[in-house]
Amino acid sequence: MERVFVAPRPGYREKIEALGFDFHGDYWREEACYRLSSNEVEMLETATAEAYRMYCDAVEYILNDQSEFMERILQLPPEICERIRRSWDEDELSLYGRFDFLVDKSGVPRILEFNADTPTSLLEASVIQWQWKEDLFPASDQYNGIHEGLVQSWKDMFPAGSEIHFAGALDDHEDTGTLQYLASTAMEAGFSTRVLDMNSLDLRDGCFYDPSGERVKRCFKLYPWEWMVDESADGCLADVQWVEPIWKLLMSNKAILKVLFDLFPDSPYVLPCYLSRPESGLFCKKPVYSREGHNVSVLEIRNWEERVRLAETEGDYNKGAYVYQEYVEPTAYSGRYPVIGSWVVGGEPAGIGIRENRTEITGNLSEFVPHIIG
Repeated sequence: MERVFVAPRPGYREKIEALGFDFHGDYWREEACYRLSSNEVEMLETATAEAYRMYCDAVEYILNDQSEFMERILQLPPEICERIRRSWDEDELSLYGRFDFLVDKSGVPRILEFNADTPTSLLEASVIQWQWKEDLFPASDQYNGIHEGLVQSWKDMFPAGSEIHFAGALDDHEDTGTLQYLASTAMEAGFSTRVLDMNSLDLRDGCFYDPSGERVKRCFKLYPWEWMVDESADGCLADVQWVEPIWKLLMSNKAILKVLFDLFPDSPYVLPCYLSRPESGLFCKKPVYSREGHNVSVLEIRNWEERVRLAETEGDYNKGAYVYQEYVEPTAYSGRYPVIGSWVVGGEPAGIGIRENRTEITGNLSEFVPHIIG
């Protein structure tokens, strides 16, 4: 993989805004791109498929043999645990998720985490970087079947002609753009859609209703399950077909990284991970529940004592438990550290988006850089 300098397209901001990407600020950059070989793409596709299989095996293991993981580690009430079991047993379908990989010095993708519940940076990965490629490198390919995968997955999940509500925090510009894009993929698949604020959903007698009084039967929510559990257990148990399903709660936390290491210690993609402070070594310390790179630090541990190598990033997730994941030294490309977001759509690898930062921790404001193959 190499980072290549390119000239930004004239008027590119107007072009991406015309596609609905009006929340970019300085986040989308066109001064460079990443060039991947076909072998590197094949390796990422293989790693993504294997990572998702291992995560599914980890969920099965938790439900069958580690029920205390849900109540003791994730602090979930018994009724939510039971709803998770039923959701998994009934094979409630998932739309999408995003693995974050760091490619180590030997070229192997290592799993940093799985954004299993509410992953963003979707529109830019699926549509915006494709338009960029078509304008500047029309003869090149790109590892990107995300949009087509989303359209097909809606068809696989719901009966033809269904209505789907899309709910989230509409005061957040990025969340609104992501919701509108996902709603457009459902419309392309032949469904009717409504986008609304999460707070406008009305819970009555075990069902949700939208502001017009219509019952919400199928709902994509860009709203984390752990927030819903904290706010309303009754809402989590309501008679709604949620996307993502509630079993994704078992994947959308960092503690499952420890389960993954317990089950697959010899996997080239899995990093050692612990729920308590190890005796020694270099580790990335992450909250069990966290998002957008918040409250993450890099530590050197000697005789169980922590010495800060990279100070903890700011955020609101520093009140709960942490995991310690073995640190992997990233490769710098022109002074930037890329993380590869590899998308799973309908349970299958679908494409990638690359974000880079000037420090070793990727956060919400890390820049998105497009890619080509060849």
